[in-house]
Amino acid sequence: MSAGMEWDLKAQFEGGGGDRVGLLAMNDGHWAICWAYAPSHGMQLVSYDAEHAQEIFDATRRHYELNGGLRYDSRTEWQKGSL
Repeated sequence: MSAGMEWDLKAQFEGGGGDRVGLLAMNDGHWAICWAYAPSHGMQLVSYDAEHAQEIFDATRRHYELNGGLRYDSRTEWQKGSL
């Protein structure tokens, strides 16, 4: 039996307006960012190489921090011992 392809959620945050963004790594080496916009605005999944995905995710998080703040950030939750 072969193992299926699985995504591993590496980091995530939710902006003040309800948009959610996740950094994902697939068990085959692919990386992606998923943007799930506030209700009724849809979702987008874009594949990147690992380094580019991390850079874009970090830049996106900084943008949200400066423009409306964050309601949730996995960095903070992880430091508190709870994801």
